[in-house]
Amino acid sequence: MPALICCLLLQLLAQPVMARVITSVEHWQGEVRIDEPVRVDADGQLIIAPNTQVIASASLEVAGRLQATDVTFSGVNWPGIVLKGADLETVLTRCRVSGATTGISVIGGAPRLSKLVLEKNRVGIELRQKSSALVEDSLFRENTRVGLFLKDDVSAVVRGNRFEQQGKFGVYIYRSQPEVFRDNRFELNPTGLMISHFGSDPLIEKNIFRNNRTGVLVDRTAKPQLRGNLFEDNEIGIDLYRRSDPHILKNRLSKNRQAIRIRYSSYPRIEQNDFIANESALVLAFQSSRWETQKGQAARQKQVGAVGAFGGKNQKQVSEDQRRAKGLDGTVDARNNWWGEPETRLLESAPADANLVWILDGRDTPTFEEGGQTYPLDRVRWLPFSPHAWTDGVLK
Repeated sequence: MPALICCLLLQLLAQPVMARVITSVEHWQGEVRIDEPVRVDADGQLIIAPNTQVIASASLEVAGRLQATDVTFSGVNWPGIVLKGADLETVLTRCRVSGATTGISVIGGAPRLSKLVLEKNRVGIELRQKSSALVEDSLFRENTRVGLFLKDDVSAVVRGNRFEQQGKFGVYIYRSQPEVFRDNRFELNPTGLMISHFGSDPLIEKNIFRNNRTGVLVDRTAKPQLRGNLFEDNEIGIDLYRRSDPHILKNRLSKNRQAIRIRYSSYPRIEQNDFIANESALVLAFQSSRWETQKGQAARQKQVGAVGAFGGKNQKQVSEDQRRAKGLDGTVDARNNWWGEPETRLLESAPADANLVWILDGRDTPTFEEGGQTYPLDRVRWLPFSPHAWTDGVLK
């Protein structure tokens, strides 16, 4: 008999937890507890009144419509809000979401998320499966992994947000190209913005990166355009790694320890930027055209089939021709930039082959070793230089 009772208990424990399904219009107000999964089906609509407190230990999944203004969603390691294919009529405004594994998961669709606070979640908001969501004027603070995660060909509009004190990344763009990414502010993050993998080629425009360990990290053949941004008081303003070739145009890089660091076969175009009072303006490390020619392809083949962002599987295979650097000549192009007032005075009388103290390249360290072989470190092409600043009156 005890064995039979144990079997019955195990069968009961193994039964799936059934979600409560909302099939029409439902209103919530006051204090609402979610102790079992709640699902709004495609024909349902959930309207949550202002000042409602939703305290959750289970998920809220919306395949229909959700409207919430001035609502607090909280819990302890609860799954969060899942929006599946939600259209423009799903709107969250001035809501606070905390304590979730992922505060808001957006799977496809185009919901509008405005003036939110995403705080102390594992991930603040995750957008995926070609979502064209709007995320604007929101605060992401102290999320333990990432504030906003974009992947799976997301084409969202991301503007006017603030990212502070995330555990790893303020924003992570993985194989996506947001339609708009501008007027955001990043402060006190290990990495403000991460842009990774082939196909991540967004325009990153008029954002502020201040007091981060790294402002922007570009990795694995991503080719964004960084235009009109302010990088100030970061350990590293822009870090380029593993075949990343961004266009860096009309940014102001001021008082960073290293304004731009370039590593492992990254060949950006750096032009019409202002470098002001950085400890080092450009730093090259493990950056060699010869290394790329001899070892680049083999190194990339080792990465094929590797896991993607946060342990997910890679979704696309990228050909070596797409990854390969073109036109290698042992130099990195940083012509037509303004290097600051005292630097410009020095340049006016400097010879064309001068070794500039604010650029660390093959003129300073001719070679480096890897795997028992010696490779020449690339040099920076800095001539011609601009005699005037580019960003005065343009940036905030």
